[in-house]
Amino acid sequence: NNNNNNNNNNTKDTNIDTSMDTSMESSSPNNVSFTCHHPKNTSLPQSKSAGTPTRNTQSQHTSLPPPPPSPPKPPIAERVVIGALYGVINAAVVLPVMMSFGTIIYHDPVYSPYLPVLIKLTVVSSMVHQLCFSTFSSLPYAIGQVQDAGLIFLSSMSTSLATSLAKDGYDVPHLLATATVGLSMCTALLGCGLYLIGKLKLASYVQYLPTPVVGGYLAFIGFFCGQSGLALMAGVEITGLSDWPLLCTARRLTLLLPGVLSGAGTYFLVRRMRHMAVLPSCMGAILACFYLALRAAGASVDDARAYGWIGEADRAGPLMDTWRYIDFGKVVWSALPGQVFTVLSMTLVVALSSCLDVAAIELELGKKLDYDHELKTVGVSNIISGVTGGYSGSYIFSQTIFTLRSGVRSRVAGYTVAALEGLIVALPFPIIAYIPRLFFGSLLVMICTDLMVEWLVEVRRKVTGPQYCVALATFGLIMGAGVEWGILAGLALHQAVMRWTGEVGTEEETESLV
Repeated sequence: NNNNNNNNNNTKDTNIDTSMDTSMESSSPNNVSFTCHHPKNTSLPQSKSAGTPTRNTQSQHTSLPPPPPSPPKPPIAERVVIGALYGVINAAVVLPVMMSFGTIIYHDPVYSPYLPVLIKLTVVSSMVHQLCFSTFSSLPYAIGQVQDAGLIFLSSMSTSLATSLAKDGYDVPHLLATATVGLSMCTALLGCGLYLIGKLKLASYVQYLPTPVVGGYLAFIGFFCGQSGLALMAGVEITGLSDWPLLCTARRLTLLLPGVLSGAGTYFLVRRMRHMAVLPSCMGAILACFYLALRAAGASVDDARAYGWIGEADRAGPLMDTWRYIDFGKVVWSALPGQVFTVLSMTLVVALSSCLDVAAIELELGKKLDYDHELKTVGVSNIISGVTGGYSGSYIFSQTIFTLRSGVRSRVAGYTVAALEGLIVALPFPIIAYIPRLFFGSLLVMICTDLMVEWLVEVRRKVTGPQYCVALATFGLIMGAGVEWGILAGLALHQAVMRWTGEVGTEEETESLV
Protein backbone atom coordinates (compact mmCIF):
# COMPACT_ATOMS: atom_id res chain seq x y z
CA ASN A 1 0.00 0.00 0.00
CA ASN A 2 2.78 2.40 0.81
CA ASN A 3 4.41 1.61 -2.51
CA ASN A 4 1.15 2.22 -4.33
CA ASN A 5 0.68 5.53 -2.54
CA ASN A 6 4.21 6.58 -3.43
CA ASN A 7 3.60 5.67 -7.07
CA ASN A 8 0.36 7.65 -7.12
CA ASN A 9 2.10 10.65 -5.56
CA ASN A 10 4.91 10.43 -8.10
CA THR A 11 2.36 10.26 -10.89
CA LYS A 12 0.57 13.35 -9.56
CA ASP A 13 3.86 15.20 -9.22
CA THR A 14 4.77 14.29 -12.76
CA ASN A 15 1.44 15.51 -14.06
CA ILE A 16 1.75 18.75 -12.13
CA ASP A 17 5.26 19.32 -13.43
CA THR A 18 4.18 18.55 -16.99
CA SER A 19 1.19 20.88 -16.80
CA MET A 20 3.31 23.60 -15.25
CA ASP A 21 5.93 23.23 -17.97
CA THR A 22 3.24 23.38 -20.65
CA SER A 23 1.58 26.37 -18.99
CA MET A 24 4.88 28.22 -18.71
CA GLU A 25 5.70 27.48 -22.31
CA SER A 26 2.35 28.69 -23.57
CA SER A 27 2.62 31.87 -21.53
CA SER A 28 6.10 32.76 -22.72
CA PRO A 29 6.26 35.96 -24.74
CA ASN A 30 6.12 35.73 -28.49
CA ASN A 31 8.11 37.83 -30.89
CA VAL A 32 6.77 41.37 -30.78
CA SER A 33 5.40 42.72 -34.05
CA PHE A 34 4.30 46.26 -34.45
CA THR A 35 1.62 47.63 -36.72
CA CYS A 36 2.10 50.56 -39.02
CA HIS A 37 -0.85 52.82 -39.65
CA HIS A 38 1.03 55.19 -41.95
CA PRO A 39 -1.62 56.49 -44.44
CA LYS A 40 0.29 56.67 -47.72
CA ASN A 41 -2.87 55.60 -49.34
CA THR A 42 -6.31 55.89 -47.83
CA SER A 43 -8.09 53.47 -50.12
CA LEU A 44 -7.79 50.44 -47.83
CA PRO A 45 -8.50 50.49 -44.08
CA GLN A 46 -5.95 48.71 -41.98
CA SER A 47 -6.82 45.85 -39.67
CA LYS A 48 -7.01 47.09 -36.09
CA SER A 49 -5.68 43.90 -34.61
CA ALA A 50 -3.77 40.94 -35.82
CA GLY A 51 -2.37 37.92 -34.14
CA THR A 52 1.27 37.06 -33.92
CA PRO A 53 2.56 33.55 -34.48
CA THR A 54 2.39 31.36 -31.37
CA ARG A 55 4.61 28.49 -30.47
CA ASN A 56 3.37 24.93 -30.36
CA THR A 57 2.55 24.12 -26.74
CA GLN A 58 1.63 20.47 -27.20
CA SER A 59 3.02 18.04 -24.69
CA GLN A 60 5.71 15.66 -25.76
CA HIS A 61 3.29 12.78 -25.01
CA THR A 62 0.62 14.10 -27.39
CA SER A 63 0.74 13.13 -31.04
CA LEU A 64 -0.62 15.58 -33.60
CA PRO A 65 -2.50 14.46 -36.69
CA PRO A 66 -0.65 15.07 -39.94
CA PRO A 67 -1.38 18.49 -41.49
CA PRO A 68 -3.89 18.54 -44.33
CA PRO A 69 -2.39 18.60 -47.79
CA SER A 70 -1.92 22.04 -49.35
CA PRO A 71 -4.57 22.95 -51.90
CA PRO A 72 -3.35 22.58 -55.46
CA LYS A 73 -2.18 25.75 -57.18
CA PRO A 74 -4.47 27.07 -59.91
CA PRO A 75 -3.22 26.77 -63.48
CA ILE A 76 -0.67 29.32 -64.67
CA ALA A 77 -3.13 30.96 -67.05
CA GLU A 78 -5.64 31.44 -64.24
CA ARG A 79 -2.99 32.94 -61.95
CA VAL A 80 -1.94 35.36 -64.69
CA VAL A 81 -5.52 36.48 -65.29
CA ILE A 82 -6.21 36.95 -61.56
CA GLY A 83 -2.93 38.86 -61.10
CA ALA A 84 -3.72 41.13 -64.05
CA LEU A 85 -7.23 41.77 -62.70
CA TYR A 86 -5.92 42.88 -59.32
CA GLY A 87 -3.28 44.94 -61.10
CA VAL A 88 -6.05 46.85 -62.86
CA ILE A 89 -7.84 47.42 -59.55
CA ASN A 90 -4.65 48.69 -57.91
CA ALA A 91 -3.95 50.98 -60.87
CA ALA A 92 -7.43 52.49 -60.61
CA VAL A 93 -6.66 53.39 -57.00
CA VAL A 94 -3.09 54.67 -57.26
CA LEU A 95 -3.20 56.59 -60.55
CA PRO A 96 -5.36 59.52 -59.34
CA VAL A 97 -3.25 59.72 -56.17
CA MET A 98 0.01 59.80 -58.12
CA MET A 99 -1.29 62.56 -60.39
CA SER A 100 -2.34 64.60 -57.36
CA PHE A 101 1.12 64.08 -55.86
CA GLY A 102 2.57 65.72 -58.98
CA THR A 103 0.55 68.84 -58.24
CA ILE A 104 1.94 68.86 -54.69
CA ILE A 105 5.58 68.55 -55.76
CA TYR A 106 5.16 71.48 -58.14
CA HIS A 107 2.52 73.45 -56.24
CA ASP A 108 4.17 76.84 -56.77
CA PRO A 109 2.06 78.87 -59.26
CA VAL A 110 5.03 79.35 -61.60
CA TYR A 111 4.83 75.66 -62.50
CA SER A 112 1.08 75.61 -63.22
CA PRO A 113 1.22 76.01 -67.03
CA TYR A 114 3.66 73.12 -67.26
CA LEU A 115 1.85 70.64 -65.01
CA PRO A 116 0.77 68.23 -67.80
CA VAL A 117 4.39 67.34 -68.54
CA LEU A 118 5.47 67.48 -64.88
CA ILE A 119 2.61 65.19 -63.82
CA LYS A 120 3.55 62.79 -66.61
CA LEU A 121 7.03 62.77 -65.12
CA THR A 122 5.51 61.83 -61.76
CA VAL A 123 3.56 58.96 -63.35
CA VAL A 124 6.74 57.78 -65.11
CA SER A 125 8.48 57.77 -61.74
CA SER A 126 5.65 55.69 -60.27
CA MET A 127 5.97 53.25 -63.16
CA VAL A 128 9.72 52.93 -62.57
CA HIS A 129 9.18 52.33 -58.86
CA GLN A 130 6.60 49.64 -59.57
CA LEU A 131 8.88 47.87 -62.04
CA CYS A 132 11.69 47.91 -59.47
CA PHE A 133 9.56 46.56 -56.63
CA SER A 134 8.00 43.89 -58.81
CA THR A 135 11.46 42.79 -59.93
CA PHE A 136 13.69 43.12 -56.85
CA SER A 137 11.41 42.86 -53.82
CA SER A 138 11.17 39.62 -51.86
CA LEU A 139 7.39 40.17 -51.90
CA PRO A 140 6.11 39.24 -55.38
CA TYR A 141 2.81 41.05 -54.77
CA ALA A 142 4.47 44.33 -53.68
CA ILE A 143 3.03 47.66 -54.82
CA GLY A 144 5.53 50.55 -54.79
CA GLN A 145 4.90 54.07 -56.02
CA VAL A 146 5.85 57.69 -55.43
CA GLN A 147 5.14 58.10 -51.73
CA ASP A 148 3.87 60.92 -49.55
CA ALA A 149 6.73 60.70 -47.01
CA GLY A 150 9.12 62.52 -49.34
CA LEU A 151 6.59 64.85 -50.96
CA ILE A 152 6.99 67.74 -48.55
CA PHE A 153 10.76 67.75 -48.97
CA LEU A 154 10.49 67.67 -52.76
CA SER A 155 7.86 70.39 -52.71
CA SER A 156 10.00 72.48 -50.38
CA MET A 157 12.96 72.14 -52.75
CA SER A 158 10.95 73.04 -55.86
CA THR A 159 9.46 76.11 -54.15
CA SER A 160 12.84 77.16 -52.77
CA LEU A 161 14.39 76.91 -56.24
CA ALA A 162 11.54 78.89 -57.79
CA THR A 163 11.97 81.69 -55.25
CA SER A 164 15.76 81.89 -55.40
CA LEU A 165 16.03 81.71 -59.20
CA ALA A 166 13.31 84.32 -59.71
CA LYS A 167 15.16 86.59 -57.28
CA ASP A 168 18.37 86.13 -59.27
CA GLY A 169 16.61 86.97 -62.54
CA TYR A 170 16.59 83.55 -64.25
CA ASP A 171 13.81 82.77 -66.71
CA VAL A 172 11.34 79.86 -66.63
CA PRO A 173 13.36 77.46 -68.85
CA HIS A 174 16.29 77.70 -66.42
CA LEU A 175 13.92 77.15 -63.49
CA LEU A 176 12.30 74.08 -65.05
CA ALA A 177 15.68 72.58 -65.91
CA THR A 178 17.09 73.24 -62.43
CA ALA A 179 14.00 71.93 -60.65
CA THR A 180 13.58 68.74 -62.67
CA VAL A 181 17.28 67.87 -62.68
CA GLY A 182 17.79 68.93 -59.05
CA LEU A 183 14.86 66.93 -57.69
CA SER A 184 15.83 63.82 -59.64
CA MET A 185 19.43 64.10 -58.40
CA CYS A 186 18.19 64.43 -54.81
CA THR A 187 16.06 61.33 -55.34
CA ALA A 188 19.08 59.39 -56.59
CA LEU A 189 21.12 60.56 -53.57
CA LEU A 190 18.24 59.51 -51.33
CA GLY A 191 18.36 56.06 -52.93
CA CYS A 192 22.09 55.80 -52.29
CA GLY A 193 21.54 56.71 -48.64
CA LEU A 194 18.77 54.14 -48.21
CA TYR A 195 20.81 51.41 -49.89
CA LEU A 196 23.78 52.23 -47.64
CA ILE A 197 21.59 52.01 -44.53
CA GLY A 198 20.36 48.60 -45.62
CA LYS A 199 23.80 47.41 -46.67
CA LEU A 200 25.26 48.31 -43.28
CA LYS A 201 22.25 46.70 -41.55
CA LEU A 202 21.24 49.90 -39.81
CA ALA A 203 17.49 49.63 -40.40
CA SER A 204 16.85 48.68 -36.76
CA TYR A 205 18.50 51.92 -35.59
CA VAL A 206 16.34 54.03 -37.88
CA GLN A 207 13.26 52.68 -36.11
CA TYR A 208 14.34 54.36 -32.87
CA LEU A 209 12.95 57.69 -34.11
CA PRO A 210 10.27 58.49 -31.49
CA THR A 211 6.75 57.69 -32.56
CA PRO A 212 5.18 60.96 -31.26
CA VAL A 213 7.56 62.92 -33.49
CA VAL A 214 6.59 60.74 -36.45
CA GLY A 215 2.92 61.28 -35.62
CA GLY A 216 3.35 65.05 -35.63
CA TYR A 217 5.10 64.86 -38.99
CA LEU A 218 2.35 62.69 -40.48
CA ALA A 219 -0.29 65.13 -39.27
CA PHE A 220 1.61 67.93 -40.99
CA ILE A 221 1.66 65.91 -44.22
CA GLY A 222 -2.13 65.89 -44.00
CA PHE A 223 -2.30 69.64 -43.38
CA PHE A 224 0.09 70.29 -46.24
CA CYS A 225 -1.94 68.13 -48.65
CA GLY A 226 -5.14 69.94 -47.68
CA GLN A 227 -3.59 73.38 -48.00
CA SER A 228 -2.14 72.45 -51.39
CA GLY A 229 -5.54 71.20 -52.51
CA LEU A 230 -7.21 74.48 -51.53
CA ALA A 231 -4.53 76.52 -53.27
CA LEU A 232 -4.85 74.38 -56.40
CA MET A 233 -8.63 74.71 -56.59
CA ALA A 234 -8.61 78.47 -55.89
CA GLY A 235 -5.68 79.18 -58.20
CA VAL A 236 -3.68 81.15 -55.62
CA GLU A 237 -0.37 80.67 -53.84
CA ILE A 238 -0.69 79.71 -50.18
CA THR A 239 2.38 79.04 -48.06
CA GLY A 240 0.86 79.21 -44.58
CA LEU A 241 -2.12 80.14 -42.46
CA SER A 242 -1.38 83.82 -42.98
CA ASP A 243 -2.31 83.41 -46.66
CA TRP A 244 -5.69 81.76 -46.03
CA PRO A 245 -7.65 85.07 -46.19
CA LEU A 246 -6.82 85.07 -49.90
CA LEU A 247 -9.37 82.26 -50.26
CA CYS A 248 -12.21 84.38 -48.90
CA THR A 249 -13.62 85.86 -52.08
CA ALA A 250 -16.93 84.91 -53.69
CA ARG A 251 -15.32 83.48 -56.82
CA ARG A 252 -12.68 81.46 -54.97
CA LEU A 253 -15.17 80.12 -52.45
CA THR A 254 -17.30 78.99 -55.39
CA LEU A 255 -14.31 77.13 -56.78
CA LEU A 256 -13.51 75.61 -53.39
CA LEU A 257 -16.91 74.45 -52.15
CA PRO A 258 -17.52 71.51 -54.54
CA GLY A 259 -14.03 70.11 -54.01
CA VAL A 260 -14.13 70.41 -50.21
CA LEU A 261 -17.56 68.74 -50.03
CA SER A 262 -16.47 66.01 -52.46
CA GLY A 263 -13.30 65.32 -50.45
CA ALA A 264 -15.16 65.17 -47.15
CA GLY A 265 -17.83 62.91 -48.66
CA THR A 266 -15.22 60.59 -50.15
CA TYR A 267 -13.47 60.33 -46.78
CA PHE A 268 -16.75 59.47 -45.07
CA LEU A 269 -17.61 56.78 -47.65
CA VAL A 270 -14.13 55.24 -47.57
CA ARG A 271 -14.20 55.02 -43.77
CA ARG A 272 -17.81 53.87 -43.66
CA MET A 273 -17.92 51.26 -46.42
CA ARG A 274 -14.32 50.03 -46.24
CA HIS A 275 -14.20 48.57 -49.73
CA MET A 276 -11.50 48.84 -52.38
CA ALA A 277 -13.96 50.04 -55.03
CA VAL A 278 -15.14 53.06 -53.04
CA LEU A 279 -12.28 55.46 -53.85
CA PRO A 280 -12.12 54.91 -57.65
CA SER A 281 -15.93 54.99 -57.79
CA CYS A 282 -16.00 58.35 -55.98
CA MET A 283 -13.32 59.75 -58.28
CA GLY A 284 -15.26 58.64 -61.35
CA ALA A 285 -18.47 60.11 -59.92
CA ILE A 286 -16.77 63.48 -59.35
CA LEU A 287 -15.65 63.63 -62.99
CA ALA A 288 -19.06 62.55 -64.27
CA CYS A 289 -20.91 65.09 -62.12
CA PHE A 290 -18.60 67.89 -63.22
CA TYR A 291 -19.16 67.31 -66.92
CA LEU A 292 -22.90 66.74 -66.46
CA ALA A 293 -23.12 70.07 -64.63
CA LEU A 294 -21.04 71.71 -67.36
CA ARG A 295 -23.39 70.40 -70.03
CA ALA A 296 -26.49 71.40 -68.07
CA ALA A 297 -25.11 74.94 -67.78
CA GLY A 298 -24.43 75.07 -71.52
CA ALA A 299 -20.74 75.82 -70.95
CA SER A 300 -17.72 74.45 -72.79
CA VAL A 301 -14.37 73.21 -71.55
CA ASP A 302 -12.83 76.53 -72.60
CA ASP A 303 -15.44 78.39 -70.56
CA ALA A 304 -14.61 76.23 -67.53
CA ARG A 305 -10.91 76.88 -68.05
CA ALA A 306 -11.48 80.63 -68.32
CA TYR A 307 -13.38 80.68 -64.99
CA GLY A 308 -10.78 78.56 -63.21
CA TRP A 309 -12.43 75.14 -62.96
CA ILE A 310 -9.73 73.66 -65.21
CA GLY A 311 -6.15 74.91 -65.09
CA GLU A 312 -4.29 76.57 -67.92
CA ALA A 313 -2.12 73.87 -69.42
CA ASP A 314 0.82 73.58 -71.76
CA ARG A 315 0.09 71.05 -74.45
CA ALA A 316 1.78 67.73 -73.75
CA GLY A 317 3.33 66.01 -76.75
CA PRO A 318 4.55 62.48 -77.45
CA LEU A 319 6.14 60.17 -74.90
CA MET A 320 9.67 61.51 -75.23
CA ASP A 321 8.43 65.04 -74.52
CA THR A 322 7.94 63.91 -70.92
CA TRP A 323 11.61 64.75 -70.37
CA ARG A 324 11.56 67.97 -72.38
CA TYR A 325 12.40 70.19 -69.39
CA ILE A 326 15.45 68.17 -68.34
CA ASP A 327 18.16 70.27 -69.96
CA PHE A 328 21.56 70.03 -68.26
CA GLY A 329 22.79 73.04 -70.22
CA LYS A 330 20.29 75.31 -68.48
CA VAL A 331 20.69 74.01 -64.93
CA VAL A 332 21.75 76.65 -62.42
CA TRP A 333 24.13 74.39 -60.49
CA SER A 334 24.94 77.01 -57.86
CA ALA A 335 21.37 76.77 -56.54
CA LEU A 336 21.57 73.05 -55.68
CA PRO A 337 24.09 72.83 -52.80
CA GLY A 338 21.63 74.65 -50.54
CA GLN A 339 19.35 71.58 -50.64
CA VAL A 340 21.83 69.21 -48.93
CA PHE A 341 20.26 69.49 -45.47
CA THR A 342 16.83 68.83 -46.95
CA VAL A 343 18.12 65.69 -48.67
CA LEU A 344 19.61 64.38 -45.41
CA SER A 345 16.34 64.98 -43.56
CA MET A 346 14.38 63.33 -46.36
CA THR A 347 16.65 60.27 -46.20
CA LEU A 348 15.98 59.77 -42.50
CA VAL A 349 12.21 60.25 -42.80
CA VAL A 350 11.81 58.04 -45.89
CA ALA A 351 13.96 55.32 -44.28
CA LEU A 352 11.73 55.31 -41.22
CA SER A 353 8.58 55.41 -43.32
CA SER A 354 9.79 52.44 -45.40
CA CYS A 355 10.54 50.46 -42.24
CA LEU A 356 7.03 51.16 -40.99
CA ASP A 357 5.58 49.98 -44.30
CA VAL A 358 7.54 46.73 -44.06
CA ALA A 359 6.34 46.30 -40.47
CA ALA A 360 2.70 46.54 -41.53
CA ILE A 361 3.22 44.00 -44.31
CA GLU A 362 5.13 41.73 -41.93
CA LEU A 363 2.27 41.75 -39.45
CA GLU A 364 -0.26 40.84 -42.13
CA LEU A 365 2.01 38.17 -43.63
CA GLY A 366 2.67 36.55 -40.26
CA LYS A 367 6.36 35.92 -40.77
CA LYS A 368 9.60 37.81 -40.26
CA LEU A 369 10.86 40.03 -43.06
CA ASP A 370 14.39 41.29 -43.61
CA TYR A 371 14.14 45.05 -43.07
CA ASP A 372 17.64 45.69 -44.38
CA HIS A 373 16.96 43.80 -47.61
CA GLU A 374 13.69 45.65 -48.18
CA LEU A 375 15.40 48.97 -47.46
CA LYS A 376 18.02 48.13 -50.08
CA THR A 377 15.18 47.42 -52.51
CA VAL A 378 13.70 50.85 -51.78
CA GLY A 379 17.17 52.36 -52.27
CA VAL A 380 17.68 50.72 -55.67
CA SER A 381 14.22 51.84 -56.75
CA ASN A 382 14.95 55.46 -55.82
CA ILE A 383 18.33 55.39 -57.55
CA ILE A 384 16.76 54.20 -60.80
CA SER A 385 13.86 56.63 -60.41
CA GLY A 386 16.27 59.54 -59.91
CA VAL A 387 18.42 58.55 -62.89
CA THR A 388 15.31 58.48 -65.09
CA GLY A 389 14.15 61.92 -63.89
CA GLY A 390 11.74 60.76 -61.20
CA TYR A 391 10.99 61.28 -57.53
CA SER A 392 11.16 59.46 -54.19
CA GLY A 393 8.99 56.43 -53.53
CA SER A 394 8.55 53.34 -51.40
CA TYR A 395 6.12 50.54 -50.62
CA ILE A 396 2.43 51.44 -50.64
CA PHE A 397 1.61 49.11 -47.80
CA SER A 398 -2.19 49.35 -48.01
CA GLN A 399 -2.25 48.23 -51.65
CA THR A 400 0.39 45.57 -50.96
CA ILE A 401 -1.71 44.17 -48.12
CA PHE A 402 -4.83 44.27 -50.30
CA THR A 403 -3.08 42.21 -52.97
CA LEU A 404 -1.74 39.83 -50.32
CA ARG A 405 -5.19 39.31 -48.83
CA SER A 406 -6.58 38.62 -52.28
CA GLY A 407 -4.36 35.56 -52.57
CA VAL A 408 -2.20 36.95 -55.38
CA ARG A 409 1.33 35.58 -55.15
CA SER A 410 2.69 36.42 -58.60
CA ARG A 411 4.41 39.52 -59.91
CA VAL A 412 1.83 39.94 -62.65
CA ALA A 413 -0.23 42.38 -60.57
CA GLY A 414 2.68 44.80 -60.15
CA TYR A 415 3.72 44.60 -63.77
CA THR A 416 0.11 45.30 -64.79
CA VAL A 417 0.08 48.47 -62.66
CA ALA A 418 3.32 49.60 -64.33
CA ALA A 419 1.97 48.83 -67.81
CA LEU A 420 -1.18 50.89 -67.23
CA GLU A 421 0.88 53.80 -65.91
CA GLY A 422 3.05 53.58 -68.99
CA LEU A 423 -0.09 53.65 -71.14
CA ILE A 424 -1.23 56.88 -69.48
CA VAL A 425 2.17 58.46 -70.12
CA ALA A 426 2.18 57.35 -73.77
CA LEU A 427 -1.12 59.05 -74.60
CA PRO A 428 -0.53 61.84 -77.15
CA PHE A 429 -2.79 64.32 -75.36
CA PRO A 430 -2.55 65.79 -71.84
CA ILE A 431 -5.17 64.21 -69.60
CA ILE A 432 -4.83 66.96 -67.01
CA ALA A 433 -6.01 69.51 -69.57
CA TYR A 434 -9.51 67.97 -69.25
CA ILE A 435 -9.55 67.06 -65.56
CA PRO A 436 -11.04 69.76 -63.29
CA ARG A 437 -9.00 71.09 -60.43
CA LEU A 438 -11.62 69.97 -57.94
CA PHE A 439 -10.82 66.34 -58.90
CA PHE A 440 -7.29 66.64 -57.51
CA GLY A 441 -8.36 69.08 -54.80
CA SER A 442 -11.02 66.74 -53.41
CA LEU A 443 -8.54 63.87 -53.32
CA LEU A 444 -6.05 66.01 -51.39
CA VAL A 445 -8.78 67.16 -48.99
CA MET A 446 -9.67 63.52 -48.35
CA ILE A 447 -6.01 62.64 -47.62
CA CYS A 448 -5.77 65.71 -45.36
CA THR A 449 -8.86 64.72 -43.39
CA ASP A 450 -7.71 61.14 -42.98
CA LEU A 451 -4.21 61.99 -41.77
CA MET A 452 -5.18 64.81 -39.44
CA VAL A 453 -8.07 62.91 -37.84
CA GLU A 454 -5.80 59.89 -37.42
CA TRP A 455 -2.80 61.66 -35.89
CA LEU A 456 -4.37 64.62 -34.07
CA VAL A 457 -7.65 63.15 -32.82
CA GLU A 458 -7.83 59.36 -32.82
CA VAL A 459 -4.22 58.95 -31.70
CA ARG A 460 -5.18 60.35 -28.27
CA ARG A 461 -6.78 57.01 -27.36
CA LYS A 462 -3.60 55.09 -28.19
CA VAL A 463 -0.90 57.02 -26.34
CA THR A 464 -0.10 58.51 -22.96
CA GLY A 465 -0.62 62.17 -22.15
CA PRO A 466 3.06 63.14 -22.57
CA GLN A 467 3.22 61.30 -25.90
CA TYR A 468 0.17 63.14 -27.17
CA CYS A 469 1.61 66.50 -26.11
CA VAL A 470 4.86 65.76 -27.96
CA ALA A 471 2.91 64.81 -31.12
CA LEU A 472 0.87 68.03 -31.02
CA ALA A 473 3.96 70.11 -30.27
CA THR A 474 5.89 68.52 -33.14
CA PHE A 475 3.02 69.34 -35.50
CA GLY A 476 3.06 72.97 -34.38
CA LEU A 477 6.86 73.20 -34.52
CA ILE A 478 6.94 71.91 -38.10
CA MET A 479 4.30 74.45 -39.10
CA GLY A 480 6.25 77.25 -37.48
CA ALA A 481 9.87 76.33 -38.19
CA GLY A 482 9.68 74.12 -41.28
CA VAL A 483 9.98 70.38 -41.71
CA GLU A 484 13.68 69.89 -40.99
CA TRP A 485 13.98 72.19 -37.97
CA GLY A 486 10.55 71.21 -36.70
CA ILE A 487 11.51 67.51 -36.61
CA LEU A 488 14.78 68.35 -34.83
CA ALA A 489 12.92 70.48 -32.30
CA GLY A 490 10.41 67.66 -31.81
CA LEU A 491 13.24 65.22 -31.09
CA ALA A 492 14.74 67.60 -28.55
CA LEU A 493 11.33 68.10 -26.92
CA HIS A 494 10.80 64.35 -26.77
CA GLN A 495 14.08 63.86 -24.93
CA ALA A 496 13.29 66.70 -22.52
CA VAL A 497 9.82 65.33 -21.74
CA MET A 498 11.20 61.82 -21.30
CA ARG A 499 13.78 63.08 -18.79
CA TRP A 500 11.20 65.20 -16.99
CA THR A 501 8.49 62.54 -16.67
CA GLY A 502 10.80 59.56 -16.58
CA GLU A 503 8.67 57.75 -19.15
CA VAL A 504 6.93 58.99 -22.28
CA GLY A 505 5.25 55.66 -22.94
CA THR A 506 5.95 51.98 -22.73
CA GLU A 507 7.60 50.16 -25.58
CA GLU A 508 4.42 48.21 -26.21
CA GLU A 509 2.36 51.41 -26.50
CA THR A 510 4.86 52.89 -28.92
CA GLU A 511 4.92 49.76 -31.06
CA SER A 512 1.11 49.52 -31.19
CA LEU A 513 0.91 53.15 -32.28
CA VAL A 514 3.52 52.75 -35.01
